[in-house]
Formats: sequence, C-alpha cells, structure tokens
Amino acid sequence: MFFAMTIDRITTFALSLGLCAIIASCSSTGGGKREEVQTDSSGPVASGDQEARLRGMVSEYIKISGQSGGEGHAKLIERKPYFYKEYSVYPEGPDAYTLEIQEKESQTAPYSAVVKIDKQRFATKMYRKRDDAVSDNNFLRDTGSETITFEFRNGRWWRAGSLFVAQKTEEYVNGEWVPAKEEVEQAVAAEEQDSSWWDRAWYSITGR
Repeated sequence: MFFAMTIDRITTFALSLGLCAIIASCSSTGGGKREEVQTDSSGPVASGDQEARLRGMVSEYIKISGQSGGEGHAKLIERKPYFYKEYSVYPEGPDAYTLEIQEKESQTAPYSAVVKIDKQRFATKMYRKRDDAVSDNNFLRDTGSETITFEFRNGRWWRAGSLFVAQKTEEYVNGEWVPAKEEVEQAVAAEEQDSSWWDRAWYSITGR
C-alpha cells in the first residue's frame, strides 16, 4: 500500500511538471510573437510614408529653386579669393527626378537615398574683385545633373550633401545659346552648393 501511494505521488508530481512546462512554453511563444510584430511594424520606410515625405521635400526644394531662378535673382557668391554671380533652374519641373532608397547595415542610419535631377546652372566668370563680379551680367550656362544624398536618422531624412556635374557649357550669343568657344575660369561645377543658400532653402521646407 505504501508503494502504491508512492507511485501515485510520483505520477502526480510528473503531471504537474509537464503542465507547468506546457504553460511556460505557450507563454514564451506568445511573447515572442508580440515582439516580432512590434519590430516589423516599426520599420522606418516599410509603409512608404517616409518615401512619400522625402519625395515631398525634394519637390518643394525644386519649386523653391525655380522661383528664385532668373538673372534678376542671381546671387553674388564668394569663394575666396574669387567672386561670381550664379543662379540655377530645374527645367523639367518639380516632379522630374529619380529616387533610389537603399537599406544599410547601420543602427543609427538604416536607410540612405540618392536623388538625381536635371539642372541648368548659370554663372559668370570668377573675379578677384567684388565690384567686377557685381557688374558682370554675361552668364554661361552649364547643363547637367545634380545628385543629392540623404540619410534616414532619428526618424527623419537629413541631407548629407549635393553634387552638380556639368555635361556641357554654353554662352549666349546673338540671341541663342551656343557652345562656349573659350576656356573660362568658373566656379568648379562639381562643388557642393552654397551652404548658406541651402540652409535657408532647407529650413523653409523642413523647419530645421
């Protein structure tokens, strides 16, 4: 009889252990699923909202640049030791650009983006004297493309830099644009855009 009671106690204890293991397994599995769902839903560009936001920022930037285009809005720029005047236009409009977003192996900047836009840049020759640059209204036209890079950090897009590369240079002669005949000392076409202008334009778009 004592032996029978011992067997019963062992059986009861084993069943209790099995039941606890099943409950623990279910709880662990349920918790894992909840964590996975939260991780998936928090992807910064998974829903496309951030891509749409970036496209809106780029279109607004092109619109603002187009409004400031024209010889009458040319800015006097100083790149020591030179001075020159410059303005730019985007002839294809605010929606004519290409956008490529890439995923990166980075916790702080998980995504980067490259925007390419057709652009025309008008600039005078470079002068060592400020007054000479101010009085010059003979603009050369560089036609090429602008590449703007962005990084997605802290829940929003940040501009990392911009680069304009000219494919051809023309001068205005007898009412039409023709290939420039002589070498002209100009601002380097591939340099980053004037930072102060960029800061003002970007602040008007993003508020930062």
